[in-house]
Amino acid sequence: MKRSRPQALPGVTYEMHTNCGKIYVTVTTDHAGRPFETFLRFGKAGHCGAAIFDAMTKILSYALRSGMDPQEAVKALAGIGCSYGKNTCMNAVSEAMGEVLEDVAISSEPATPT
Repeated sequence: MKRSRPQALPGVTYEMHTNCGKIYVTVTTDHAGRPFETFLRFGKAGHCGAAIFDAMTKILSYALRSGMDPQEAVKALAGIGCSYGKNTCMNAVSEAMGEVLEDVAISSEPATPT
């Protein structure tokens, strides 16, 4: 079941430098620090793929809000490619989103007792 979105959430935005230019990836977190939703923006507006990537982040946010393990999302984003080769925006976006989501998910995990 999808959790409702509070009026305000903490989040972090990463600036990623890719072959498509700058990509800004934002991940908000819930009260426990777990990834809650994602946003992605290109440094320059008007990119044709922006609508596709906006849809991808909305679906990913819905999955996270419905209880999807962030690590499973990272696995799902791994290896996404395009027929035009590795140096495409599709690859850059999936890699950037995966890196940021993994970083945020790892930082939200409870510390392991030593």
